[in-house]
Amino acid sequence: MKVALCGLGEIGQIHLRAVRESGAELAAVCELDRDLAIQSVGVEVPVFSDVGELIEQTSPDLVDICLPHHLHVPVAVAALENGCDVLLEKPMAADLAGCDEILRVAGESGRRVGVSHNQVHFEPHRRLRQLIDSGELGEIRAIYERLWMGGKYGGWREDSSQVGGGLLMDAGVHRIYMAEYLGGPVRTVTAVMDNPRSEDAFVLTMEFESGALGVIQGGYHGPDGVFDDRIEIQASAGMAEILGCEAFFEGDLDGSLRLRTRIDGAWAGDPVGGHWDESVVASVKEALADLEAGRDPEVGLVEGRAAVAVVEAAYRSAEEGRTVPMVELTRGSRE
Repeated sequence: MKVALCGLGEIGQIHLRAVRESGAELAAVCELDRDLAIQSVGVEVPVFSDVGELIEQTSPDLVDICLPHHLHVPVAVAALENGCDVLLEKPMAADLAGCDEILRVAGESGRRVGVSHNQVHFEPHRRLRQLIDSGELGEIRAIYERLWMGGKYGGWREDSSQVGGGLLMDAGVHRIYMAEYLGGPVRTVTAVMDNPRSEDAFVLTMEFESGALGVIQGGYHGPDGVFDDRIEIQASAGMAEILGCEAFFEGDLDGSLRLRTRIDGAWAGDPVGGHWDESVVASVKEALADLEAGRDPEVGLVEGRAAVAVVEAAYRSAEEGRTVPMVELTRGSRE
């Protein structure tokens, strides 16, 4: 499989590692900073600054997109229309209209699309999903997730026109898709935030189709160095807590314990390990394997759109002061 990688920033570097480990051929890269590109891939891999030229001259099988959110749609559409499969970093697009455009073009072209919701591949999260599926925790009653951070991301991530929103549409997307991964489809969303679509702080409450409730809180207002992305679950037969994922990578937490559970009346640490960057590598490698084999990836068009739909529901709720039913954001409804 010939892979073209677009974007060699922090996340693009980890995708590059994953492509190399996968055994796929790195056919080309697209990167405006030519010095960074040469430093990253050497002089043997062609470097382009224009995606159209890259596709025309190298004919990749797949285009891996690690670019600012507002560029996801035009690059994905160009790749799909030229017969390439696509792998997108989260979020799938900066808004629902963009998701639906990618869905439309993918359907017309017959190509497949994967979305890197990497924390689905974080081993403690996989282990927690196993505990849910096995019934050991019983019926899920509540999910609580945090995203407390100290200090903002810099660069394009401070520009809401490129992100598609504020913190919720940026790092907060990880919280959204993890809530769906653990709790299932969301029925309604109610949200408050300081400045919707350019927010620094937010609180979401969700009702899942199962009847479980969820709360996600996030904000940039912690002291320097804070990164808290823990997850807690209350269920009828047990409790579970993920101490963190990216928190360990960012250096706010250390040690080996990632997951602890309360089953049969006592709290215990689970031996499962894992690291944030390894989850990115696993996400990319599994998507590449699926796409090469002609299979839909575990996280694809449906899952990618679902996460963006919850974000949009939260924005509408915060702006309009109402609970938003997710049925309002199905394809073909009022957008």
